[in-house]
Amino acid sequence: VNINNLSPITVGYQDEIRFYFVHSYFVRVENETNSIMKCNYGIEFDAAVQKNNIFGAQFHPEKSHRFGMQFFKNFIEL
Repeated sequence: VNINNLSPITVGYQDEIRFYFVHSYFVRVENETNSIMKCNYGIEFDAAVQKNNIFGAQFHPEKSHRFGMQFFKNFIEL
């Protein structure tokens, strides 16, 4: 996963960011400013999105080890 746009959710991540995905569907946002993380797995798709105070993620942070813990920490600290 790569950071696409800065957000309070993306604070604290370094170069390598890995999350656990369990499904084969994906979403693409209409407005690129709403995409905060992207993933490329054969095709590029939006892995995390934000619009104002609404956040969404395609991955499972609870199954994503230290990357998921950072995601939850950032969300709690909003």
